[in-house]
Amino acid sequence: MTAGAFEQSAESVDERLDRLDKNVEEIALELRRQRLERDRWQELADELAPVAEEAMDLAITHLESDGYNMADVARLARAVLRDASVIEAWIGPLRSLAALADEAGPLATPAMASLNARLQQLDERGYFAFARQAAGVLDTVVTSFSEDDVRLLGDNIVLILQTIKQMTQPEVMGLLGRTALSIQEVELEGATEPPSSLALLRQMRDPEVRRGLARLLETLRAIGAERMADRRPPVGVHTDRR
Repeated sequence: MTAGAFEQSAESVDERLDRLDKNVEEIALELRRQRLERDRWQELADELAPVAEEAMDLAITHLESDGYNMADVARLARAVLRDASVIEAWIGPLRSLAALADEAGPLATPAMASLNARLQQLDERGYFAFARQAAGVLDTVVTSFSEDDVRLLGDNIVLILQTIKQMTQPEVMGLLGRTALSIQEVELEGATEPPSSLALLRQMRDPEVRRGLARLLETLRAIGAERMADRRPPVGVHTDRR
């Protein structure tokens, strides 16, 4: 072996030794670092162990003081673990509903604003106050009638509606309005002396007075006929007129 080859081989060995020393040093550093990390975790575990134990004791004490049985809690935990698949199946639709709510939230906000504005308008116009007063009126009506009264009302509801229909005709409402206006005018004028017979006879010359008396007589005739119909015996029943 020549001198140059020997020197090259010696340098190669020295380089390998240097690299080996570096690798060993890096391994030693990594081992020290891991040991330090392990020591830190061990210290943390040692410090947290009493705290966790105290927290567990405190939780158990609170549960027992509130009347919970630890056996029931353990049984519940086992049931939750056993039926985890069922609970997960329930959670799936809930997640879907939550996602739908998140997506519908931006759309519902304008609708809620419009609804609030509409409700505000109705409140300002007095609809809610009217509804409250109407509820009070309805309560008064309900508490003022018995069950028999309601049953009789149901039996005669058709006749009542027909009567209301006739009374709401324009001519009937006009007549009632004019009559009420005349009564108000008489009340405003105050008490007066009753008219004499001659004054009444002069009023009989007024066509409107005669027409009113004719209507009054027709009304009295209809009332009298209704009373007679109520008193008329049923068909097939003979009365003794001797």
